[in-house]
Amino acid sequence: MLGLSLSCRPEQRISLKQKYFGDFISVPSALCPKCGHKLNTKEIIAGFSESPIDFNTTCSVCGEKFLSYLIIKDKESGKEKETEPVIYMCRAQTLFAMEEIKKNRGKIGIAYLAKNDRQLFYNIIRHFGAYEIAIQNLS
Repeated sequence: MLGLSLSCRPEQRISLKQKYFGDFISVPSALCPKCGHKLNTKEIIAGFSESPIDFNTTCSVCGEKFLSYLIIKDKESGKEKETEPVIYMCRAQTLFAMEEIKKNRGKIGIAYLAKNDRQLFYNIIRHFGAYEIAIQNLS
């Protein structure tokens, strides 16, 4: 019997997440356009409505409703990675969006998100830490 090795070279051991999105960090950002208050993450989350399709947060100072964003940065260089704004969604909105895709396609998939809904992927990672954990949270 031949001694075959199934080991991979280090460059072959990248995850789908790394292949399509690279190593990144996400930083929530919300600056009220009315009063200029910079909301922290807790304020952003507290300001979301119950609606799964209204992504506005609410300023904790003046009550203005507006979109908050995730700033996506390369983990090593710290440079911004996305040219398009990434709207920050709450956990429930993220799950709702995932359920809609699953209902329409039968599955979600990292490659699909990379091509069609990068914003959703970044929110998935922000709220669940890993794609696989988010999938386990689907109903």
